[in-house]
Amino acid sequence: MATDKTRLLSSSATAVMSFALGAFATYAIVKAPSPLVHKLQAPLLFNGAGSSEHRYVLPAGTSLYFDQAFPEGFVRYKVYFNVEGVRLESHEATDKFWLEPLTAFPPNEKDVKKFLSDYPLTKNELAAILSSGAISKEEIRELLAEYSK
Repeated sequence: MATDKTRLLSSSATAVMSFALGAFATYAIVKAPSPLVHKLQAPLLFNGAGSSEHRYVLPAGTSLYFDQAFPEGFVRYKVYFNVEGVRLESHEATDKFWLEPLTAFPPNEKDVKKFLSDYPLTKNELAAILSSGAISKEEIRELLAEYSK
């Protein structure tokens, strides 16, 4: 009889501890801080790793997740990609400084000219670039004059 009471108490204690642990884990997940996110209003350019010639585009609407601000004046963000159609092999980083961030920047007048000739910009993307403040009003007038011919 004493062993039945001991088992019942042990089972009850286990159940109470499991419930408390589950409640704490749920609370911790719910109260975890949400990441700071910025959704691009206008496209940004970036150079490929080791290349300053080839420029690529982060389109408007891309979500950038805040990582860290640096005293040098730049801020690092993370971008997530869903990769489909190819299996990528992941390896443990062996280098001391394994992080190799790319630098993103707003397009200038020369970049916009290249976009207009090489890249299918939508009207909204072009409007977002022109209103982003990265290109002066004079440069916008020159662009419009050149492409309205």
